[in-house]
Amino acid sequence: MARKWLVAVLVAVAVGFLCSGAMAAEKELAHPTMEGFSWLFIIQSAFLSSGTIGFLDITLLILCSITIVALIIQFALEIRRTTMLPELTVAQVKTMFDERRFREALEFCQNDPSFVAGVIRAGLMEAANGYAAMEKSMIEAAEERASRLFRKVELLNLLGNITPMLGLFGTVYGMMIVFSMIAHKGGMAQASDLGAGIMVKLFCTFMGLVGAIPALTAYSLLKSRVDALAVESTAVAAELLSNFKPNKAKAQA
Repeated sequence: MARKWLVAVLVAVAVGFLCSGAMAAEKELAHPTMEGFSWLFIIQSAFLSSGTIGFLDITLLILCSITIVALIIQFALEIRRTTMLPELTVAQVKTMFDERRFREALEFCQNDPSFVAGVIRAGLMEAANGYAAMEKSMIEAAEERASRLFRKVELLNLLGNITPMLGLFGTVYGMMIVFSMIAHKGGMAQASDLGAGIMVKLFCTFMGLVGAIPALTAYSLLKSRVDALAVESTAVAAELLSNFKPNKAKAQA
């Protein structure tokens, strides 16, 4: 739900950004000046001179870029230490273990959405079967939760590979426009005749790279962060549940 709202807000901002200067862009296209060549002018010029296929391709590229930004923001907020391994959760569980309130700790972990709480809960559920079963259950829970996060982050990898292909599609389409115009003019086309095709070609290439670079960079960083925090959470959970080891339990008794 949060992702849908974030994407909707970013789409609304992008649409407002494009529409707010439409009249200014048309004016600059009719009477171009050096001051008129802003990013807004370039985007709107590409839209106005791209044709139906180019327009659809550029629209898809912009939507992919907006989705990439939304996903990066969402994953950056979701995959961090304060949400996966909160210090308060670890401290509360440790206090309950020290006071031998294991059932209360199990209920607390069931209601806590953090990564480490889920791992601890999986271990506590196997307490009756011995520490070896608890340790195995913790590892399996950590792997299952980490793979779930990996599948989410994989969306960035997918979009990071799609956007260059969409950019390449626009590049090829722009080249087709250029050569079609040259053939139509009998090889005597002017630079102004080729401007539309060149604009579409370069802008699509640019937008493909704008989407792919941050998507693949964020994918690599977030994947490494998930791996590191999953390992650390498993180690913390194992340390908390070490009270259930046979030798230590006998010593405490």
